[in-house]
Amino acid sequence: MIGSIADLTGSDRIYDVVIIGGGAAGLSIAAALIGSPLRVLVLEAGGRKPDKTGTEVFEGTVADGSVHPFLHTYRVRAIGGASRIWGGRCIPYDPIDFASRPWVAGPGWPFGREVLDPWYRQAQIAIEAGAFDYDPATTLPDDQAEFAPGLDGETVRTRLERFSKPTDFWRRFGQDITRASNVDVVLNAPATAIRLAQDGATVDHVEVALPDGARTQVRGRQVVVAMGGLESVRLLLASNDIRPAGVGNDHDQLGRHYMSHLAATSGTVTFHAPAKAIRWDYQKDADGIYVRRRIAITEEAQTRMHSLNTVFRTHLPDPADPGHGNAILSAMYLVKDLVLYEYSRKFRENKAGLGLYGRHLLNVLRNPFALAGFGEGWVRKRILADRKLPSVVLGSRTNAFALEFHAEQEPNPESRITLSRERDAYGMPRMSVDWRTTALDMESLKASYAALAERLEQSGAGRLDYDPDEVVAQARKEGAYGGHHLGAARMSRDPRQGVVDPDCRVHGVDNLFIASGAVLPTSSQANPTLTIVALALRLADHLKSRVP
Repeated sequence: MIGSIADLTGSDRIYDVVIIGGGAAGLSIAAALIGSPLRVLVLEAGGRKPDKTGTEVFEGTVADGSVHPFLHTYRVRAIGGASRIWGGRCIPYDPIDFASRPWVAGPGWPFGREVLDPWYRQAQIAIEAGAFDYDPATTLPDDQAEFAPGLDGETVRTRLERFSKPTDFWRRFGQDITRASNVDVVLNAPATAIRLAQDGATVDHVEVALPDGARTQVRGRQVVVAMGGLESVRLLLASNDIRPAGVGNDHDQLGRHYMSHLAATSGTVTFHAPAKAIRWDYQKDADGIYVRRRIAITEEAQTRMHSLNTVFRTHLPDPADPGHGNAILSAMYLVKDLVLYEYSRKFRENKAGLGLYGRHLLNVLRNPFALAGFGEGWVRKRILADRKLPSVVLGSRTNAFALEFHAEQEPNPESRITLSRERDAYGMPRMSVDWRTTALDMESLKASYAALAERLEQSGAGRLDYDPDEVVAQARKEGAYGGHHLGAARMSRDPRQGVVDPDCRVHGVDNLFIASGAVLPTSSQANPTLTIVALALRLADHLKSRVP
């Protein structure tokens, strides 16, 4: 049922589970609890559609020298959350991400990948990404497994990434949740504080802002903060009436170890096999799910090099540079939304002059027939299709491709989220983000490029032309990648090293949990949504066992 915040005002009702946030994590938990004996409430700060208020509430400051997107970007204040703009890329963390790695700072994960595997399988279903299979040999058994013939070896291996429709989680689960007799959803109900009991050991109530500026109280036997990797941290830091440093921050861990990913394009990879033998494009598996090959540095090589996890993708020439002479790329730049959101944002922020636009228009006019053929396919596969082609990728007549890296970032206690003195319309302190990298971040990128270059040369599969210093320069220039807000309320067995325990329960608070990318103790090479949903489903199962 969808209700109104007025229905809760002055009510003495106590829910079994209160979920703060109606994004991918919160709605996954709510959907998993449908039909259970538990009475569930989802509090969503936004309405059915995003509005200007949401953007203003998300605004904050980024520290000088910290290359980080504006804090209101990649976030959506509406039911469905950031899944409304998500590109759909699904990748699990690798086993090495869960393993003990003495060369990487921090305690790491408190359990192995095998603990999360059953929940990954369920997350694949929830997220509409097909089978939990990321091996090209078994996913695409009638085609070659390797990205290019002869490429795979001890240091390099071809892996897959999968794509959901992409899934908007409210469209996916909203009807079922609305019809469920045990789940209520309240929109336009921004939580402004977690209020603890006087002993600080349990949540007494959640404070919610009313349209007139007043506050009301919502009570739940279990409370789940599912507001994303930034906003979840902000709410806990601001809830400082009983615990002065914030809820879950007794050991000064909340807000620290903030990670994203390092991602940019640098270098050119040229393959020696015939063009038809290079698997750069999207393909569909037996279930009609889009998949695409990636080039991964193996776990054995990472261990030997003491490096972080890194993968590579072939990428387009820069569409913003009209020197490519390609009508399709120029159309992409002019139209903007033919590419994934994280790339199109960069185009929108590029203040191009009329001369640049004119050169792009000339490219389009020189080859209208190629553009027309591409446009027909794009409309059919992207605009009209239910399961959408994820983005534009193009082949190369010369077998030379720009190379994109997507790399893990090391946890760093000085990379952190804090509260500023500025306040938003609800009187809550705004965030200040100081995102930082480490020496290992950059050395790992260099080592990964060198490993790929060596493998290409030794195998005869191709060559990689790159400048190690330029790789680092591009990583620093692009900064924190997209909407991957990770690690600032990380999971740990020891309360002195993190914020939540292996069950995502806040250390020292018996009935408070976090479901967001903030709990991830490492960032891996993987986009985080699949892992966030897997952890959310695991938490939903745990909640069923806690409330009689």
